[in-house]
Amino acid sequence: MMYFCAVPIDSSYHTTDTTLNETIYGISNESLMPVRKAEVQQMAEQPIEQLYHPTPHIINVASWQIFVLLGAVSLLGFVKAFSNNRFKQGIKALFNYGVAQEITREEKVFFHRSNLLFTAMHLLTTALFIYQLKEIINTGDFAPNNFGLFLLILAFLVVLYIVKYLFSKVLLFVFNDTTIAPEYIFNVSLYNNLLGAFFIIILCVIYFTLLPLSFILTYIALPLIIFTFILRILRLIILGKTKGILYFYIFLYLCTLEILPLVVLYGIFIHK
Repeated sequence: MMYFCAVPIDSSYHTTDTTLNETIYGISNESLMPVRKAEVQQMAEQPIEQLYHPTPHIINVASWQIFVLLGAVSLLGFVKAFSNNRFKQGIKALFNYGVAQEITREEKVFFHRSNLLFTAMHLLTTALFIYQLKEIINTGDFAPNNFGLFLLILAFLVVLYIVKYLFSKVLLFVFNDTTIAPEYIFNVSLYNNLLGAFFIIILCVIYFTLLPLSFILTYIALPLIIFTFILRILRLIILGKTKGILYFYIFLYLCTLEILPLVVLYGIFIHK
């Protein structure tokens, strides 16, 4: 059952005040309020001054060159990560012949995991550097993005490495000393690995900086190559003196397996 209640309605509640409707916010004398008229000047838009004008650095480097360089850096990182002790010993052996002798007393020298990775790194970076050196010297004749030429240079370096390895075996029979071959192999590869690490720095400067190639070659690459070559010759002289090898044979070796391959490399791949 529903109940209804009657509520009395106040008649004054519905009274309409005409004065209230004619005012703004209930102000009856709104027209008498002082009004100040101000002229608004629209300011012209000023262009934003650009303080720096970046210019894109166009790198005339093929994508495969970057990937090969990254591969060489990865090989160096693997050696540092998984063969840290041998890595530290190799650095000490660069300047201490006694440490190099201790390493060669181990069973594995050339075929040690770290040395194989270092050798692969050295071959890749050396082939890349020779490939880039051809562009520096023979700019007009250089064919960009010539991956076949890089593979040809890399194959030549591999053959050269095999020849030196076989020559070390010949030394074993000539001098009838079982310690010559492993020490020779290790010391040669030691400074080759150092040169390969230097080539990583040189190639990064060539690829990712605005320095002229001639400046990089003259003041960065050439001093590092000469420095490594001098250390390598001094180590071979010390090795030959320790084993009682005549200086004539040392000089003959330097001419045949150190200087001659460089001349052949320059004549075949660089100065055609």
